[in-house]
Amino acid sequence: MFTSAKNISRNLVGAAGTLFFAGLCIAGATTPANAQIAYGKNDAGHKVAYVAYADLDLGSPAGRGRLESRLRTAAKQVCHGSDASRMAIAEEYACYQETLKATRNATMAAIAAEKVTG
Repeated sequence: MFTSAKNISRNLVGAAGTLFFAGLCIAGATTPANAQIAYGKNDAGHKVAYVAYADLDLGSPAGRGRLESRLRTAAKQVCHGSDASRMAIAEEYACYQETLKATRNATMAAIAAEKVTG
């Protein structure tokens, strides 16, 4: 299978943007504690992850660590493909790294909001 740089870039941006904008959905108030991450697809057909964090104390190192763990788990699932070729593995890793990078601002905003309201 041949992929172009344009397709790779579009997939990376789509995955990162999806996780950034939809991944930190504040659904924790209505989500059971054992369902912190929900997966689905957006209108464009990209995989999305909704990461709940309302049950976490983001003011504590333990709470921030749990959120980071959830984000890593969600990014792995969103970026995972079915192709095991070297190119696909490299794309998955790049997607994973870009997705985590894109969630940093949203994570910091969530922590700041927790400090203000908490």
